[in-house]
Amino acid sequence: MKLLTSLTVTLAISFGLSAQTAFDILRFSQFDVGGTARTVGIGGGIGALGADFSVLSTNPAGLAAFRRSELTLTPTLYTSRVTSTLDGAATNLGFNEERSNFNFNNLGLVLAHRPTGSKWSTVNFGIGMNRLANFYETFSYSGTSTGSITDRFVELADGFTADELDNFEAGIAYEVGAIFNPDSDPTFYNNDFLPGEQVDKAQIVRTEGSINELLFSFAGNYEEKLMLGLTMGVPFLDFNEVKTYTETDDENRNPIFNELTFEEYLNISGTGINLKMGFIYRPIQEFRIGAAVHTPTAFNLEDNYSTEIAYDFTLGGDQYFESQSPNGLFDYKIKTPWRVIGSAAFLYQKLGFLTAEVEWVDYSSATFNFNNTTSAEDKAYERDLNNEVVDQFQPAVNIRLGGELTYDIFRFRAGYNIYNSPVKNDDVSHDAFSFGFGIREKSFFIDLAYKQTNLAETYFPYFTAAAAQPEVANEVKTQRFLATFGFKF
Repeated sequence: MKLLTSLTVTLAISFGLSAQTAFDILRFSQFDVGGTARTVGIGGGIGALGADFSVLSTNPAGLAAFRRSELTLTPTLYTSRVTSTLDGAATNLGFNEERSNFNFNNLGLVLAHRPTGSKWSTVNFGIGMNRLANFYETFSYSGTSTGSITDRFVELADGFTADELDNFEAGIAYEVGAIFNPDSDPTFYNNDFLPGEQVDKAQIVRTEGSINELLFSFAGNYEEKLMLGLTMGVPFLDFNEVKTYTETDDENRNPIFNELTFEEYLNISGTGINLKMGFIYRPIQEFRIGAAVHTPTAFNLEDNYSTEIAYDFTLGGDQYFESQSPNGLFDYKIKTPWRVIGSAAFLYQKLGFLTAEVEWVDYSSATFNFNNTTSAEDKAYERDLNNEVVDQFQPAVNIRLGGELTYDIFRFRAGYNIYNSPVKNDDVSHDAFSFGFGIREKSFFIDLAYKQTNLAETYFPYFTAAAAQPEVANEVKTQRFLATFGFKF
């Protein structure tokens, strides 16, 4: 899938207004299904089968399939490897960056109850956590291409006097001499580069954080035919990003410019709330169908951000200046898309099962809400962002397939996923595969799983309205190694 890592080209986003981009909708709405190793091993499509803590985040009706109480814990090793190249560069150095993170993908408790003298064969309660997203990634690139980030600063500054410039990009660029007034017009700016000039540029981007969802679920099994379930989810979001962008002139192509460094810091944190409702129907013992609906998650988020710039040039002698922005703070809300999931499972005696799950998500229905601000500029930016979401995104269908083979106490699993693009006019999908192994005893179980995902991204280091801008192609490979330890009581 060719996914734009930032989509708001026409908005020319300024940190002086806010740090949000339309891409935040995708970043915080695309989830990696599978809290436990069992679910990951079969590709995540366990919604019609149940009896696994992961279903509390997909189809909570599966909670009703538990016959005994259960405690699960899933330590996980996550790795991300990114190969980056600067497209259209006269010279280019491709880099491979790898980052690892140890976390707990799941911690869950199921309390099973079997009423007597009732048509409800089970009435179960579940509480715990599943990890929905992992943001640990590092990538870097280096090369020579047309244009400079100071072209962007010029575009942001034009039409404003120096004391009207924003504090996060154009203003601090002006303070260090990266842009300047070339004549008597105080609202016209220039930089030290000629149109079409080749510039050596490089950047390293580091992100980290996660979305962990606290779950409270209730489900019941009616006459061994119909299972109904409800989950209240409270996701906790934390995202950190540090970008260090540099331009240099080691070949002495420019008689004035020597070096520029621009650093950006961003932290996004907050909590949300949602509901998940589902059912599973078993017309015969061997076959089950299920469906679930997830309401949008209403996130209350806070952005903390800042920037720094250093500029080295030669004009009447060596000149070097640094400037730092104030600390930016912005509170806002986002509403993620509705999700609809359909699933089916076929069980063959005691030999194992096959599962399939289809998920529909309309990313264009997500919205930003800046109700906490009274600024007319912020409200106008909110409208632009929401229009951008509608213009750029589309509904997407995700498919999860998997199966398990049983031999005595041993379980052998495999899964396959297809993810369709949420970006309009992009019909390229990406896939993932997984494998798993488990041992089941009467009072405890151990499950192991491995999942690999490969995708392509397009990243823009900065945006310009008219000048040339760089474009970076990222090939991303993520891997997860999971082990679930479970205890029945």
